[in-house]
Formats: sequence, structure tokens, C-alpha cells
Amino acid sequence: MHHNRLPRLVTSLLTLFFGLALFAPLPFVVLTPGHAQDVLTKVITPAKSAPANLKFYKSDGHIYLLSILITNPDAYVTGAELIYSWARSDYAVMPRSLFYKDGASAKTEKAKAKTEMVDSQLSAKIAALNYLQIANKPSDIEISLAKTGGPSGGLAFALGIVELLTPENILHGQSVASTGTIDEGGNVGAIGGVAEKILAARKAGATLILVPASNCKDLAPSVATIPKGIKIAAVSTLKEAITALNSAAPRGCANLGA
Repeated sequence: MHHNRLPRLVTSLLTLFFGLALFAPLPFVVLTPGHAQDVLTKVITPAKSAPANLKFYKSDGHIYLLSILITNPDAYVTGAELIYSWARSDYAVMPRSLFYKDGASAKTEKAKAKTEMVDSQLSAKIAALNYLQIANKPSDIEISLAKTGGPSGGLAFALGIVELLTPENILHGQSVASTGTIDEGGNVGAIGGVAEKILAARKAGATLILVPASNCKDLAPSVATIPKGIKIAAVSTLKEAITALNSAAPRGCANLGA
């Protein structure tokens, strides 16, 4: 009789241990593909105070701003959610510390994301106007986009402004997606969740995706899967991005064989 008690005790302890592990909060976040929004559709418009010489032209293409969904800072991922997310090819599990500082809350992160979005819009306006070499002020252009935050839409905004203020259509009817920060000098910077954003672009129907060249390492075959029919263009500046739009074979990521 005594021989059966120890295995039962061990089994009970192991069951309890794994049960707690499945539902215990863990220091990770889950990233999933978010929405893709066309910045050429009622997002970039002339401001009410804009002078008459600021003419917007009609576009025959699409420029999609890409986003990701990430675990709320007020929530934690459990072991069960971690296992489920690892099993999904369109989900990514990342250390929580890469995205949130200790003590971060949904309220503070939302305010931070809003500030970053406003700053990225201003930088995009300045970069686009500098590229076009026109004397209009950033305040002459209005950018309205709800439910999206962070700085990664900068490149999409800048491209959208150039497209709408250029008589010659730079898209040539293409459905393009882009992601990346941008500064006032037109330099494109890295962002997070690039692989998940590419999946969002595929759902939107984009065939060309402009990504920061500094994110190419995140698209290596060992860490990401590029859907068939998607062409990646790696860019470091706004000028390079516009060149890619007009190229039959835009420069891609070297580690992807492009």
C-alpha cells in the first residue's frame, strides 16, 4: 500500500505545477497583424486654412499604413496563451521588456503612442514638403487618423503627401504598403513587428511593401515568412522609397536574396 502513495503524490504535485504554469502570468507580449488603412482615402487633406495654391491631385493607387496589435500593458500572457501563440504562424511572442517599461499602464502607453503619432505626422509633412521643394507650411496639411498610435506611420504619411501633391502619379495604380519612422530630413527608421505588418499588408491586397532597410534582419527566413506574391523593397530614405515605387525591380533585403 505504501508503494502507491509516493507516485500519487508526485503526480498530484506535477499536475498542480503544470496547471499553475499554464495560467500564471508570464513576462511576454503577443504581437498579431493589425489593420491596414489607406492614407489616400480621407486621411491626408488640405487644412481649412491652406492657401489656394496648395493643390491636391487624385491618386489611382493605394498607400496602406500598417499596424500591429499587442498585449495590453495592464494584462499578462499566461502559459496557455503562450503555447497557443507559438503554434500560430501569424503570431509572435516577444519579451515584455522590449515594449513596456516597469510600471507601464494602458493609460500611459496610449498617451505615449498618441504623442509619437502626432510627432511622426509633423516629421512626415516636413520631409515631404522638403522633398517636393515647395514653400507651403506643415500646418497647410491635415492628417486625420483614429485608433492608431506610435511613430511607424511616418513613411506612409510622407509618401501619401508626395503622391497627393504631385501632378504625375507616382504610384502608377499600385497597391503599396509601407511602414517605418521618418525624420524631418527624410531618413527612414526601424520599427517593431515588421513581419506581422507584412501579413496585414497581404490581407489588404498590397503587392509591394516598403520597409526600413534596418529591419531586414527581422525578415530573415529563420524568423519570418514572406507570403507569396509580396515584393519587399528596403529603403533608408524617402527618396529611396519614391524610387522604389517607380522601379520594376526595387532593391530588396540582401538576406532575402533580393
